[in-house]
Amino acid sequence: MRLGGKTRCLSSLTALASVMVLGCQGPPPEVKPAAPSFVGVELRLGALDRADILGGAAALRGEWVASRGGQITLVDKPLTLDSVATADVFFFPAARMGDLVDKGKIAVIPRDALVPRRATSEADLLDPKAATGDQTESDNEGGLKYKDILPGFREEACRYGEDYRALPVGGSALVLVYLRDAFESKVNQEAARAAGIKLEPPRTWADLEVLARFMEGRDWDGDGALEHGLAAPLGRDAEGVADGLFLARAASLGLHRDHYALLFDSDTMAPRLDSPPLVEALKGHVALKAAGPAGCERFDAPAARKAFKAGETALLIDRAERASEWSNGKPIGVAPLPGSTRVYEPALTTWQETSLLESPCMLSANNCWLVGMSAGLEGNRREAALDLVKYLANPDNVNRLRTERGFPMLAVRTSQLGQGLPDPTMAPDVDARLWSDAVARTLQAQRVVMTPRLPGAAAYLEALAQGRMAALEGEPVEKALADAAGRFQILTKTFGPNRSIWHYRRSLNHLATLPTPPEPGT
Repeated sequence: MRLGGKTRCLSSLTALASVMVLGCQGPPPEVKPAAPSFVGVELRLGALDRADILGGAAALRGEWVASRGGQITLVDKPLTLDSVATADVFFFPAARMGDLVDKGKIAVIPRDALVPRRATSEADLLDPKAATGDQTESDNEGGLKYKDILPGFREEACRYGEDYRALPVGGSALVLVYLRDAFESKVNQEAARAAGIKLEPPRTWADLEVLARFMEGRDWDGDGALEHGLAAPLGRDAEGVADGLFLARAASLGLHRDHYALLFDSDTMAPRLDSPPLVEALKGHVALKAAGPAGCERFDAPAARKAFKAGETALLIDRAERASEWSNGKPIGVAPLPGSTRVYEPALTTWQETSLLESPCMLSANNCWLVGMSAGLEGNRREAALDLVKYLANPDNVNRLRTERGFPMLAVRTSQLGQGLPDPTMAPDVDARLWSDAVARTLQAQRVVMTPRLPGAAAYLEALAQGRMAALEGEPVEKALADAAGRFQILTKTFGPNRSIWHYRRSLNHLATLPTPPEPGT
């Protein structure tokens, strides 16, 4: 009996020692799945419309080649819609999504390739995550971390209807930039107090107009010269900032929370350009020229940046990723664009007051860059192309792409929003905390919408730009928008009304459509 007791005691001590050792060691390290092998597969990687984004991608291809065994050839000239199929994988601006889908040039990315499902088992049936396909980060194949992608890019930019067509590599956001000295000087504060104006980032577009007019013709920086209020791209602008600025204001007034369409009636494709919110938005757009330097109605984005950098204006509206071009030796603050406390309800044709500030994030489809793969790829070549798309869009690689000085882009992932300016040394006067806050608040807005991306989006925006320019040059706003609406109708008729309706509804992502579009021209 005594021997048995000793035996049990020794056994207990042995078990306890084992537990202590295991506890100190912790769980076994996570074993990452081996990279797939694509030996013998050569992929062509290009970019639609402009090829300078490939500068960052060139530095990334070596790791993919080394780990997969395949080869990547860069197409160094910009691809066109006709030649895009010569590349297996390609970067493209989101504005071209409709053109690519309409021409059958871009493949659908299977949902399971983004968030792979677990193998079905009795244990999985008891796990709610298994039923929905939700995964932990360690389960996410290839390190893509799909759920980390910001919803505005994941569920808006990358989708076309129900189909996922691409993954995001870099984004853009419009922000309000301001010289802090102009807000903080005692002289200006006293003058603002007397005028009943708050020297702070404006909450509404009406507040912005008041603030810009207050700064106009005032020596707000104490250098003895009179300066101007606001520099903004109001004229024709190759970067699409002017279009985005106007549409951001229009969306805050005319994109009711119960509706998705802004520029067209989504059932008929009748233009809504002459509707009250668009008319009010353009009147406000035109009013901004009174607070800017001479000729500001023709400013594109580079001209607006140049005026602000030269100290000619206290305020600037620009793309946040262009922060390196603002510094002028004085402290610079950054804030989100204003919004509206009233919104138009098109079904009831009435304005509604709202307790929540209506300030949807208007993503510029011209400056939001995605990566997708060509339609028609098969077998191992298709699997390799899909793997390369996911590789280029994984967290580490998009972080590298957006730090390229020659091709600035914003983060597209929640985990990277707090990282601040990609290179603070390039924007020494910009308050990094305010910049990060403005970008995060913009890209994480409750509602994110995009500038047009249906087929022929560039032609529609050109028609709208003609209307904007006519109004800026003195034509009545109502007539300028009516003429633009007429140009919209011609474009829709030429493309085919029914096919246009299908694409417009599809491009909004939230409206029902048939699986395939009507025939061209119908």
